[in-house]
Formats: sequence, structure tokens, C-alpha cells
Amino acid sequence: MNPVLEALKSTPDLVEEIIIEKRQLKGKIYQILERAKKAGILVKIYAKEPFHPPKVPPHANTQGIVAYLREFPYVTLEDLVNNYQSLVETPLLLALDEIEDPQNLGSILRLADSAGVHGVIIPKHRSCQVTGTVIKVSSGSAFNVPIARVTNLKEALLFFKERGIWILGLTPRAEKTIYQIDLKIPLLIIAGNEERGIRPSLLEKCDLLAKIPMRGKVESLNVAQAVGIALFEVLRQRYYSLSSN
Repeated sequence: MNPVLEALKSTPDLVEEIIIEKRQLKGKIYQILERAKKAGILVKIYAKEPFHPPKVPPHANTQGIVAYLREFPYVTLEDLVNNYQSLVETPLLLALDEIEDPQNLGSILRLADSAGVHGVIIPKHRSCQVTGTVIKVSSGSAFNVPIARVTNLKEALLFFKERGIWILGLTPRAEKTIYQIDLKIPLLIIAGNEERGIRPSLLEKCDLLAKIPMRGKVESLNVAQAVGIALFEVLRQRYYSLSSN
């Protein structure tokens, strides 16, 4: 329900049609119905048992509601610049190098939304795109964070470097930890593939490298966990450190 409601709040033009299981007509569903009605979106009530609308996998946990979306509205790199400039905030951007797991991408988008990231950049090729699964895992945050899709991630990094943004690569090979770096600067954090990490050609373009310190028996973190730690260290330094009070 939450991803559907977020879609109606943020980008109602993206929603083509909504199907609701008849017995679910209660609670938050009425908020969805009201917003859909105002946006002129077709809503169908599904009375059959079991609830299995077209194109939905049998195993999907739908909570009795399905929204059919038009093509996801990716933005341009210029749109990301306009976003942080219009908010008059120190830029905080996130680039993802060949993240393949939709669960990871969805989790990262939710983290990005909660941390106030001004934009996310993903490659068009060899990378997970924003799908229904990603949107659901993100709890609708995919509609709240501008997402740019680029052909060449290296050129995207250079685009932001030319605009005064520092590039920080998350890698276990770094000498410094995320806690030893000044993150109050205009920043783009790049995280790499679940198995291979950041490609060497992109690491070369980074101004800074940082690792997440580890003390237990686990050798590495899930990429979404690592991104979350880094993003919230940015927030801590910028807004919640003792020196900022």
C-alpha cells in the first residue's frame, strides 16, 4: 500500500491504473481511492478469489492492491544540479556502479530518501533499473529521490567534479575510515557492485576513498548497509555534531 500511496502523492501522472481486492476496501485504501479519484486514475475493484490481477506473479505479496505504472521518469544530471541549487543546500549525491540486486537498489533508495540525498545516478547497462520490485522495496522512496540514468558513469562523475563536487568512493581498500574524512563538503558518494566493488577506472576518478571500519568476524557489509552508514555519517557531521550546535 505504501508504494502506491507514495506514487499518488509524488508522481500521480505515472500511475495508469489501480486494481484493489474487494475485501481490502478499508483503512489506508480510502486515502488511495481519494487521491486516485482526484488524479483521474482508473480504479478497478477485483472480486475474484484469489487476488491475482494480470501480469502479477502468483507469489507476490500485494496487500490486495496493484498499481500499473507508465515508464519510470528518470531525470537528467542537470535536474540533479537544479535540485540542490533550488534547496540552497550543500550537495549530497549518490552514484551506484553496477548494483545488480533489486533488493539492494530499493533499500539504497529508501536510505537516500531518508538521508535527504539530492539525487541518485545509475548506469543504463549491467545494472538493476527501477522496477516494480525496486519501488516496493523502497517503500515508495523511488518516487521521492530524483534518479538519473546515464550511459557512462565516468562522464557523470566528471560532470559533477567540474561543478565543484568532491567524489568519495566507498571501498574496503581505503586507508581512512568514513569517520576520518570531512563530509561537510559538496559530495558525491559512489558505491560499487555487490561482488566486485567499484570498477578501477572509476576509483581513479575519486578524490577521496573511505572504508567502513570492521572489528567482528564479518569481513564485509552488504552494499546497502555500507551506503546507509556513510550517508548518516554525512548527516551527523553536517547537522548533528557537537560543533554545529
